[in-house]
Amino acid sequence: MFDIALRSVNWKRFFNLVNAMGDELNDRKDRFDKSDILEQGVQVYSDEKFEWVDDIGRDHKYGDITSEMKTQKFCLYTKSGCLKKRTGAIKLMNSLGDASTRNKKDVIRFDYLKIIDTGSPSSFSVAFIHKNDIKEDWLDFSKDGVTVQIPINQLNFVVKPENIILDNKCETTSYKQEKQDAQRRYIGSF
Repeated sequence: MFDIALRSVNWKRFFNLVNAMGDELNDRKDRFDKSDILEQGVQVYSDEKFEWVDDIGRDHKYGDITSEMKTQKFCLYTKSGCLKKRTGAIKLMNSLGDASTRNKKDVIRFDYLKIIDTGSPSSFSVAFIHKNDIKEDWLDFSKDGVTVQIPINQLNFVVKPENIILDNKCETTSYKQEKQDAQRRYIGSF
């Protein structure tokens, strides 16, 4: 059921967006905007089937199904395009205090975890796993948060790099410039 839901997303458009953004929003100050854009991208490119809820521990709803979305460069594939044996370390929770005393139930508040590799066209891919299939020993509870590394053979792939053919657009819009222009318009309105 969830794999069918994920197939409703136009991943070609999504990865065209990723490719166009490039590294522009990788600075500490811009990463929240980047995650908002990508999470909303799933909503838009699914024709609103995935509702962006942006709750703690869950980013989307598809009917009654909740999911968390994690994007990371080269988390599923290597830079040379080879499938990894395990995912990269994926941060599930940032902690303002010590997370070492938490447990799986504290951290996993979603039904499904979506993992999206945003490294390059040779790694662009989407996989998911149900919360019940995430093993406690894959989780690392440390002082500053909780990460997970999942064996690749435990993931369900929806899109692999060979499934994505990007558009050859030379000109892209700078999000940072658009944001600055919007801020100036807002400032000028007073």
